[in-house]
Amino acid sequence: MEKYLDSNELNQVFCALAPEFRIMAPAYEHLGGRFAHTDNLLYQPISQIDQIVWNKKSHFSPKEVVLPITETLFYFNVNELRESKVEARPTLLFLRACDIHALERLDYIYLQNGGNADYYYQAKRKKLKLVLLECQSSFENCFCVSMGTNETDQFDAAIRFDGNNGAYLNIKDTSLQPYFDSLGIHCDYQPQFVQSNPTSVRTPDQVCDDPALIRQILQNDPSWGEYNSRCIGCGRCTTSCPTCSCYNVFDIAYDENPQMGERRRQQASCMTDNFTDMAGGHKFRQKTGERLRYRALHKVNDYKARQGNHHMCVGCGRCDDRCPQYISFTNIINRMTDIVEHHIATQHQEQENA
Repeated sequence: MEKYLDSNELNQVFCALAPEFRIMAPAYEHLGGRFAHTDNLLYQPISQIDQIVWNKKSHFSPKEVVLPITETLFYFNVNELRESKVEARPTLLFLRACDIHALERLDYIYLQNGGNADYYYQAKRKKLKLVLLECQSSFENCFCVSMGTNETDQFDAAIRFDGNNGAYLNIKDTSLQPYFDSLGIHCDYQPQFVQSNPTSVRTPDQVCDDPALIRQILQNDPSWGEYNSRCIGCGRCTTSCPTCSCYNVFDIAYDENPQMGERRRQQASCMTDNFTDMAGGHKFRQKTGERLRYRALHKVNDYKARQGNHHMCVGCGRCDDRCPQYISFTNIINRMTDIVEHHIATQHQEQENA
């Protein structure tokens, strides 16, 4: 079903959907930005179409819909465990093509990696209905075309805002179509996708098909030392990343009754100082350059080496947007590829001269 609806008709649809769905989309958090008197653009529940900020890139990804920053897994007392509740309504989630690809990366990690599905992730993931939010042009720092994540057909509906208080919709999911039957006008709409970005990258596997060799070359390269002074280890790049999936688990005992409490899962960042803390006071990767190397290799080498098809990074560029030290991840990827390419070329030259 393909239709055009004006803003009043779209709000009628939202009113009809509200009892049945939780609607999540990029929306402004008033005065919640990182600078004084600025707004934060993140995923929030919405009730009206004009709350959706469709013409800007969100500061944070929709990952938090299925991986909350902090979530309670279960409650306990001396006699029993009680499972935490999941939102009963399905979630209608408005997101970009790159973020749909990012969900596929998370699906692999939480549903397939290790042969066991994560119960809590699965419970929220199976309730998602995805609405593709069309990108009419590339945003700053995006490099989705280089990563092959600029296009997707994995959505239940697609929407293109026309800037005149209306939108074109393509509704593929038959369960959603009744909400639109009596509204709008029929039209011919197929979502379009960005075909170029101002920023582009080459990944190391484009110059070397051996991930183990790539890791060996890059593991001890001295260029990472530059980031020991530049990177402050704040973790902003990981909190905004749609594919970062690490977490900590801990128990909270209630003050009023220490025999009662809850187990929580909280997002963690490989860029922060305490990520690798171990018993006995030991830790790995104490320097920020080492942590950045670990993260970069995971995003554009190690994940694909294990999963087999795709890099973990989807090229949304949020890490570049959010870094307070203006460290460019695109520059890091290109530098990694240049180092690998130079190393291999030097080895070939040495073999020819031998």
